[in-house]
Amino acid sequence: MFKKLLLVAWVGLMVFLVSCEGPKGDVGPAGADGAAGPAGPAGPAGPAGEDGTGSGSSGAIIAFMGELQTDTAGNAIVGDTAFFDEFTEEEIASVEKGSFQVFIKDDGAYFPLPGFVLFEDEAISYGYYYLVDGLGLYFPIFRTSAATVRQRTFEEIRVLVIPAINASRNNSNVNWQNYEEAVAALGLTEADVKTIKKTRNFSGVKSLANIKRP
Repeated sequence: MFKKLLLVAWVGLMVFLVSCEGPKGDVGPAGADGAAGPAGPAGPAGPAGEDGTGSGSSGAIIAFMGELQTDTAGNAIVGDTAFFDEFTEEEIASVEKGSFQVFIKDDGAYFPLPGFVLFEDEAISYGYYYLVDGLGLYFPIFRTSAATVRQRTFEEIRVLVIPAINASRNNSNVNWQNYEEAVAALGLTEADVKTIKKTRNFSGVKSLANIKRP
C-alpha cells in the first residue's frame, strides 16, 4: 500500500513539473571556432602523364619549295644558301646528325624519296642526298629510272628536317613514308613551314652530271 502511494505521488510530481515548464528562450550566438586539428597524411601521387610527341620546341620543321622543273636529264637541286641564318651552331650540328625525309608532290599526292613519283603518263624513280655548306642546306634530286619524258615539273617539294634531338625519340611505329602520318608524329603544322628557294650557284655541291643514270 505504501509503495502504491509513493508511485502516485511521483507521477503527480512529474505532472506538476511538466506543467510548470516555461517557454524556450532564443538560441544563443555561435561560439568561436576551435583550433584547427593536425593535417592528415598526403594522398598518393596521381599517374604520370605520357610524354608528348611534338615538334617545334625540338627543332623539327617542314622545308617547303613550290613548283620546280627538273633539267633535261631529270635532275634538280632544292636548297637555300641562308637556310641556317637563324640557327645556333648547336642547332646546325643537330640537323646534320639528324635525318630528313623528302616528298615530291604531284597531282595532289605526296611521294616519298627515294622512290617513284606517279605522273599522269608514267612513273619515274628519284633519289636524293643532302649537303650542309656553311649556312646553306641543299638537296640534289636525281632520276634513278628510265623515263620517256625526262624533264618534269614537280608541283611542290617538302622536306621534313628532323634534328637529332627529335630523331632519337621512340617513333618506331611511325610510317615516315607517309607525309600526313610523319607530320602528325612530329607535331608539325603549316606554322612550322620554312620556305626555301632554289639558288643557281651551289658551292661545294657535287655535280649531278657525275651521277650514273638510266
